[in-house]
Amino acid sequence: MAIFNYKKREISAKIVYYGPALCGKTTNVQYIHQKLNPRQRGELVSLATDADRTLFFDFLPIELENVGGFKTRFQIYTVPGQVYYNSTRKAVLTGVDGIIFVADSQTSMGDENIESINNLIENLKYYNRDISQIPLVLQYNKRDLSDIMSMQEMDQLFAEHKDRPRYPAAAVTGQGVLETMTTCCKMVLQDLKSKSIRSGKTAAGPAAGPRPAEPRPGPATAPSTASASAPVRPAGGIVQKVYQAPTNPAANPPSASPTAGTTAPEAARIVQVGTPKLVDSSTVTLPLQLAADQNGDQLLSINITLNINGIIKR
Repeated sequence: MAIFNYKKREISAKIVYYGPALCGKTTNVQYIHQKLNPRQRGELVSLATDADRTLFFDFLPIELENVGGFKTRFQIYTVPGQVYYNSTRKAVLTGVDGIIFVADSQTSMGDENIESINNLIENLKYYNRDISQIPLVLQYNKRDLSDIMSMQEMDQLFAEHKDRPRYPAAAVTGQGVLETMTTCCKMVLQDLKSKSIRSGKTAAGPAAGPRPAEPRPGPATAPSTASASAPVRPAGGIVQKVYQAPTNPAANPPSASPTAGTTAPEAARIVQVGTPKLVDSSTVTLPLQLAADQNGDQLLSINITLNINGIIKR
């Protein structure tokens, strides 16, 4: 869900690029980042291990309207497409506000497209989210190739989502890339407005203005026994996966935490992930906030220190 920053008068909304392996998600994100005004966008960051990679950056568009007097900052993420990286894809979907599904138009990729969007639906169910209730834009990528399905064939492939906007695209040339992103941003803004109006009507207090939503974690996750004092220094890639969400969250009841005077769930709940910061040429820190009680009234603020295995230059 969107995060409200009352000090900066900003809303942070999360958009995720999803799709099968090598469909063009990374090319989309790199093209958009390149075309944005450097004063409006953050750095393109690659969170990588030896096995997979997630890209993200944020940007603050000045041409889109505000929501209740708040400017909207969009956080853009990609997910690895290979099937054996499902835990990473599931983690990146945490708190998603909008999704761009990048489909591969090649005739040989029909089954992979269907498998990927079904995987998206299943991973959203893990968070009790329904794809029909989330802003979704379809992008039919690789229209510049020769052996591809027609637009009508692609529509038939995604017949269950026929009411969603869809764009023909060629990410390597930029065709349809910005149009896809702009449409998704506008849909997310409209969804935030609708939720703000509904929230104002049912709130016990004043109805004016948006209500803050629960903060959400980003793609990197922390171990369930994270300490507030000892940094985590994984070996391997830039970011090492140190926590995997349980298959059934309800199966882990709260238990006593070693932290003095607090009670925490057995699997610590991340409520906010900060922006990774380079400390020096070989170290990056990732600030986290963990819920120290079941209601999230008490927070543990920690910094995870990570060793850099190598810098990926784009």
